[in-house]
Amino acid sequence: MLKKVDQKMILAKKRDYNLITPCCHRQNKGGGFLHSENLGKLFGYCHYCGKRTAPPTIYIDESGNEFTWNNCSRQFEKGIIVSNERPQITTVIHTDAVQKKFIPESEIWNHYHKTPENNLLRYLRGRYGNEKVDSAKEMYVLGTYPNGGTMFWMINKELKVQKLKVAYYNNLGKRTKHYTVPYQNKDGYYSCLFGEHLLIDSCNKEQIVVLVESEKTAVVGSILIPKYTWLAYSGANGLTQEKAKALKGFKKVLAIPDFSNDALKAIKKRAESLKTQEIDVRILDLTNGMSDKEMDELGIYNKDLEDVFRDLESSLYKNLIQQN
Repeated sequence: MLKKVDQKMILAKKRDYNLITPCCHRQNKGGGFLHSENLGKLFGYCHYCGKRTAPPTIYIDESGNEFTWNNCSRQFEKGIIVSNERPQITTVIHTDAVQKKFIPESEIWNHYHKTPENNLLRYLRGRYGNEKVDSAKEMYVLGTYPNGGTMFWMINKELKVQKLKVAYYNNLGKRTKHYTVPYQNKDGYYSCLFGEHLLIDSCNKEQIVVLVESEKTAVVGSILIPKYTWLAYSGANGLTQEKAKALKGFKKVLAIPDFSNDALKAIKKRAESLKTQEIDVRILDLTNGMSDKEMDELGIYNKDLEDVFRDLESSLYKNLIQQN
């Protein structure tokens, strides 16, 4: 039987101002990211985005062998920890210790009609009107958490509910640093693409799928440009091979990463690797060749893509979409 190994993180007293944060991919000029002293600089706590990055959870058996859970293959993998960072995989074993689970659909409807609605829905109603927001709310079955958070359900193509992400927004529709994930991987709940249930396999040659990083961006995209199917892969490195399986067979898939060269590099790397799965993802580069510093000076570095989608009404962005 496998037992979890306690890996207590010790934060370094001296900050590294030259590194790029592993969570929100910012230059650590302000010292907002505190890296781990004992686990390596890939891990630590970020005051910019409020996220804590940690190494994979390690499990140990009766013989002292170490294992980690592979979220893609849905199995434990035997490995040796190298340089206090990531395990080097040697042998794969199978176990039923953590079985894949699904969230009861009734949980969605328990939160769907809650009033007052969360800040994000109220903001969207004020900007785009009730009719459009009602349609988006129904399409993505957006709910309101008891403490006012926006509930983004991850529903797969079989209409099974895999996971829930709760994010918090202010009155202007801007996300705060707080979020919660009530159903954890360690308990058998794994992410799929947000909006995956909107994919229709029989229409895979005609359906135009647009991938973005955040769930809010996907919702706004569906309101502003409803002729496309908007999905979110949740973070710059969120388009995993496991999530991408749902895209196989779709001929028109366009990814729009955030205004960040790290986000652009991440999705380019992922799109290249997905070719082995016969998944062709085109990329719309909004950086226009600028560095992060240049974009920061123009005030567009990590800019909210909601503002960009309004510009999609212009011929410039229409042409970029059509080219892809």
